[in-house]
Amino acid sequence: MNRLISALFWCALIMTLTYITLPLLVVLAASLSPTSDVTFRPWEWTVEWYRDLASVRWLQPFWLSVKIAVIVSVVCGVIGTMAAYFVVFEKFAGSEAFMAALLSPLSVPQIVKGVAVVLFLSVIGLQSMLGTPALIAAHCVLALPFVVRMVVTSIANFDGNLFRAAQILGANQWQRARFILFPAIKPGVLSGMTFAFIISFNNIPLSVFLVRPGDTTLPITVINYLEYSLDPVMAAVNVASMIFILIVIFGFEKLGGFSAQLHGGSK
Repeated sequence: MNRLISALFWCALIMTLTYITLPLLVVLAASLSPTSDVTFRPWEWTVEWYRDLASVRWLQPFWLSVKIAVIVSVVCGVIGTMAAYFVVFEKFAGSEAFMAALLSPLSVPQIVKGVAVVLFLSVIGLQSMLGTPALIAAHCVLALPFVVRMVVTSIANFDGNLFRAAQILGANQWQRARFILFPAIKPGVLSGMTFAFIISFNNIPLSVFLVRPGDTTLPITVINYLEYSLDPVMAAVNVASMIFILIVIFGFEKLGGFSAQLHGGSK
């Protein structure tokens, strides 16, 4: 019986990994197509399409997406950590309602949030904020719940005896938070910031309502390009984006992210 369960588990795992990786392999193969049409010829390939990625057409929206994602991850990391700290440690009246409010953006479709932001800016006469400012604000609202949830989980795994021991030794609240709590929950904070970065960098449903000429993110540029052309350049852009995201994840992990969070501790 155990062998059957083990065999079923490995079959399900292999099928899941195949389902996830096969489309990525197809995109990679398309980016190496020797012709301007999307074809797959294992015996004939080229990397010339990747040279087009160095053009202003792709570099400008890429750097804008990176800038917005960095700002969003930092802002959400700071605000999310502070909010999680006060919800868990400062037992004030309405803390549960406050936590529910922080997580409420998860229950609203991104398209609805995008329309709401545009209407709000129009009503208060701040249409000029459309573009980078609106993208940063909207992406922060979208990503903040993920950071809060990850940090709250880390704080829940924190050993409160360390806090009490530091208090007995004379450490004030700021010292206890800075030298004991923050190092312990760093994996959760960095994991949440990683989610915030990826969510912001790859966002389409929310960003499509907020971009403007000259302030167009990479995913929206890809969608606009896809309306008129489907060629290996498109595949190359997506492959480069995937590699970049993997590098970002690896960087956050080296700082103390996902693995430590999954094991409920800190590095």
